Amino acid sequence: MDYPAGPRVRRISWSALILGAILALSVAGLRPPSPKSGTAPAAEFSAQRALNALHRVLQDDKPHPVGSPANEAVRGRIVDELTRLGYQPQVQTAFECGPYVSCATVNNVIARLDGAEGDPDSSDAVLLSAHYDSVPAGPGDSDDGTGMAAVLEIARALKNRPAPRHSIVLLINDGEEAGLLGARAFVDFHPWAKNVRAAVNVDDRGTSGPSILFETGSANDWAVRLFARHAKHPSSTSIAYTVYKQLPNDTDFTVYKAAGYQGLNFGYVDDETHYHTPLDNSANVNLASLQHHGENALPAVVALANADLQNLPQREAVFFDIFGRWLVHWDASRSLPASLIALLLLLAQIAWMIRNARLTPRELLWGMVGWLVTMVVTGLLAFIVERIVHIAGASPVDWVAYPLPVNVAFWSLALSVVTTHALVFAGRARFWGLWAGIWTWWALLAVIVSWRLPGMSYVLLVPACAAAIAGVAATASTREHTGGAGAGAAAAIAAIVPLAAGAIVGLAPALLFYSALGNRALVLIAILVALLCTPLAPLCSDLRGVPGLRGLAIPWLPILLTALALFVAIVVPAYSAKSPERVNIEFAQDADTGNAQWIVQPASGRLPEPLRLAANFRAAARGAAFPWDRHASFVSDAPHLDLAPPTFTILESSEADGRHNYRTLLRSERGAPFAAIFFPPGSDAQSVRMGGQPIPAVTPEMRGYFNGWAVYACPAMPPGGVEIAFSVPVGATVEVSAADQSFGLPAEGAFLANARPLTATPSQNGDVTTVTRRVQLLP
Repeated sequence: MDYPAGPRVRRISWSALILGAILALSVAGLRPPSPKSGTAPAAEFSAQRALNALHRVLQDDKPHPVGSPANEAVRGRIVDELTRLGYQPQVQTAFECGPYVSCATVNNVIARLDGAEGDPDSSDAVLLSAHYDSVPAGPGDSDDGTGMAAVLEIARALKNRPAPRHSIVLLINDGEEAGLLGARAFVDFHPWAKNVRAAVNVDDRGTSGPSILFETGSANDWAVRLFARHAKHPSSTSIAYTVYKQLPNDTDFTVYKAAGYQGLNFGYVDDETHYHTPLDNSANVNLASLQHHGENALPAVVALANADLQNLPQREAVFFDIFGRWLVHWDASRSLPASLIALLLLLAQIAWMIRNARLTPRELLWGMVGWLVTMVVTGLLAFIVERIVHIAGASPVDWVAYPLPVNVAFWSLALSVVTTHALVFAGRARFWGLWAGIWTWWALLAVIVSWRLPGMSYVLLVPACAAAIAGVAATASTREHTGGAGAGAAAAIAAIVPLAAGAIVGLAPALLFYSALGNRALVLIAILVALLCTPLAPLCSDLRGVPGLRGLAIPWLPILLTALALFVAIVVPAYSAKSPERVNIEFAQDADTGNAQWIVQPASGRLPEPLRLAANFRAAARGAAFPWDRHASFVSDAPHLDLAPPTFTILESSEADGRHNYRTLLRSERGAPFAAIFFPPGSDAQSVRMGGQPIPAVTPEMRGYFNGWAVYACPAMPPGGVEIAFSVPVGATVEVSAADQSFGLPAEGAFLANARPLTATPSQNGDVTTVTRRVQLLP
């Protein structure tokens, strides 16, 4: 006899309500806390007070890259702020070279709050860090003006609290955007650096959103435990920590980790379209995000400064927040045993059901095949749809102006596939076949991920454990699951509890993926959402034969929603004045030939119509504008201007051990702030030093970024130039290129800057004027 339709409908209805409630709580949990006013207690962090400090320091919303007069002015105002707060700030000046093969003179602002224990000059210390320089294209109010303001407000609050056990070093560093140079200069040269044991870094890759703990030191179990005890609104996941280690992205915390510091790195990532553009300005500073920064960093640095910093346990943690209120964590080494136990318990339950004829091996097999087909089909369909969306012009860049429709499309696509396949396989697998097949896969994957990537394991492990525990009552029952209300209730618990557990731990990361990775994450989002929804399959199977519901809601509603969302995503514009496309314009002149050209590089690879009409642009092959440039560009002839080219003078040369050693001088004769020397592929330049400092070897990734060329840059070129020493093989003729670059276009390029539409903006270095020349190094 079939289980009555009413309870079956109620089970899926309750599941939908529970998922909806968890989704709403997950969205709410990603909202930063309300900002505190300037009248908040003196010992607390106030976003309004931090914002006031930000306005006093940045004032005019102008870019202030390393080495610029604006950078010097900002630095002076930071020193004034710390002095007003009762500190004795110092400016550390050093010439530093970084892993991005750039070198510059940086000026860090450093102050210290002495601890209550030990000699401040020799005892352990904790570092609180942010950077104050910006990219040349934007004023950097959020990257990293809000980080700088948070450090200043925390410095003020610390003066109103009891002295911590250990000293706290306040570092507001320079040259982060030029290659993490300020952080490296502190670690390499400042005497206080040797005493630092842990660091808290504050940085941003957007202008809004929650302040996320996205990176930690390698021995993070103890640091995460401290943070969990003291954070009011924790937003964190060890998935971010695991993924970030695989990405080519760096912050100052990368330098601190390399120096052996433990600690925590915070940042927010929403509104990425403002990042490194003129829109990273005071108007787009988000007070709630700034408050969240402070409520994370202040208790974190205080907790670390009062902790035992000797003999730190070298353990990693698995961690995640629940609705932005609680941080759950455990030793990562426990994930694999826990996943094995969950798998064994599930297999024992499945064996018991087969032994008691509650489940047949054929049904189990169909359940496992159904899960696998669902995930594979989701991935394939998501990939195809993503390609269609891209070709249709809805995702020409990684982040679009209106991302909600495309996100809804891929979420509902995943739900459509899950519900469709649940009905397709329900006739062969039935309720328990689907349940057993799904959770067998989940438990197997939990074991594999716990073994290889423990930081990501909790998304699989927590629901698998919930299924293993919740299924005990139902699977141990001697009654058929269709045989009575008791059995039906137990089956509902076995299905709904792990479904809810998966949603609690998995929906927040799914919501964050787009902000973190943009359109590149759409396929991944669909796969993750499908994974989280597969536990719905047994409940959906209950609806087979229920009059009206199968055709009405399962799966036609999510299919219709997918189609509607895709239509909206394709129709709405990809850019807006608030979320523009990144389009840089460059004037480039070859001093050897005298040829000059306008170069436009749109992020989408498509030239905006107003710029196309402004000049006779033609599409250029990659490397046509410059041999080291791998980006698509559009070029047009430009007038020759009287611009002095850079000079690359050989000061000294010698031979030894089959190498030709050179000491040279690179100088911008027109006073451009940026200059670089480019070695072609195969030139085998080694032992490169700039300003007397060794430059790390060029990585394959950096060579790939420059079409195989090795580039050595000085983003803050001194008036007298900079010495560069290197060696190349004896007997080889090497033709290097020297280039200098000033920010902004010459007056003759004003017509192009004016033609750029409101839906486009300069970014990173922005519009530039570049002059190049070639120099042969003869054997």
